[in-house]
Amino acid sequence: MMIKQRRLAFLETEGLEALWEQFPEPARHEVTRNYARLMAHASVARIRALRTNHKNREVDDESSDG
Repeated sequence: MMIKQRRLAFLETEGLEALWEQFPEPARHEVTRNYARLMAHASVARIRALRTNHKNREVDDESSDG
């Protein structure tokens, strides 16, 4: 199964960049850190789901062999 990625319309506006520039530097670092943590958490959850799915398929394959 292929996962499609889409860009959100507001990410392509110049207003978002202007808003980002208004954030103080420490706030930018905090947002970046939190975004990285969110992405890492989502990646781990996806990997776990894929492994579980793979293991379930292996069990199904073994049970159909017998």
